[in-house]
Amino acid sequence: MTAHAAIVTTLRDAAATLGSFVTYHRAIGFEHFFLFFDDPADPMLDWAREQPDITAMPRDDDLRRAWSRLILWSEAAAHVDREVMARQILNAEHAMNLARAEGFDWLLHIDSDELFYLPDGDAGAHFAPLAHVAVEVTAYINYEAVPETEDTGDFFRTVTLFKRPLSEYPPPEAKALITRAGQQVDTFFHFYGNGKSAVRLAAPGMVPVNVHDFARRGGCSVMRYRGPFILHYPCCGFAAFWRKYVTLGRFPDKWWGTVDIAEAVGPFHLQARDAVMDAVAAGDMESARRFYRDRMMITDAALIAEMTRHDLLERIDAPGKILAAAGNSSEQPAVQG
Repeated sequence: MTAHAAIVTTLRDAAATLGSFVTYHRAIGFEHFFLFFDDPADPMLDWAREQPDITAMPRDDDLRRAWSRLILWSEAAAHVDREVMARQILNAEHAMNLARAEGFDWLLHIDSDELFYLPDGDAGAHFAPLAHVAVEVTAYINYEAVPETEDTGDFFRTVTLFKRPLSEYPPPEAKALITRAGQQVDTFFHFYGNGKSAVRLAAPGMVPVNVHDFARRGGCSVMRYRGPFILHYPCCGFAAFWRKYVTLGRFPDKWWGTVDIAEAVGPFHLQARDAVMDAVAAGDMESARRFYRDRMMITDAALIAEMTRHDLLERIDAPGKILAAAGNSSEQPAVQG
């Protein structure tokens, strides 16, 4: 017995790794991909439309009309043009409707720089037993990738070092190692640390409540996992880091005008914004490169070994091996950036 599982993703500037993202998830049993291209001129859109297991949708007037018919539209409409998270939750709700109509059982919401990591088994086998229990949402913790070089290429194939979630009270020696590595002691992760979720499509009244969770008013049944989990590869490679923050520009200190970013995910996102925007203003890319080396990368082999012994870091090379085994199936046309 198996379950039919699909993925929804809102993406931008993912040409270098989108083929690997799709190939990896195909290899572990996901059957369909609902890809929402936030840039309607994305060079990968035509490629995606040619794939039989991809529903590819650009951000255009047709998509906006579809959004206007969704449950969440009344809440998200005022933010949809300036907040990518508003578009993400609308796209996820739209994909829920499409996936349900096509007979899928589960829908996982992740980003294009994330992989669903199953140490054993496949997606269908993972979700199948849940048909016999009253579970409507499955929630997964996330690990955060640590680049060891400035040029990572296809990071799904090359990056193998990950931060593990911190225990609630890490011992003093662990905190000292985090400081030595140039990382933030109180958060450790540079970006989110509250995981991602999948939703049972047959469960009534479910909607995305943010980019991490699904729920219904009045509550729902959630199963929380520590394995499988999400591998998050944010800003892997200086070029990707630079493009991300140049594209975002001088964004506000608050999401939705109310959520303090530093309080929500720590100070790094704002510090990275300032490092890149200041570098742009000064015509000094090297200053942003130094910030990237000092804050994103960990390169000291002895320090990595010590942090691994303290369960702060973990080496995970399975995605690269899965992609290598997939061979030519992961190829995609070359695109011009």
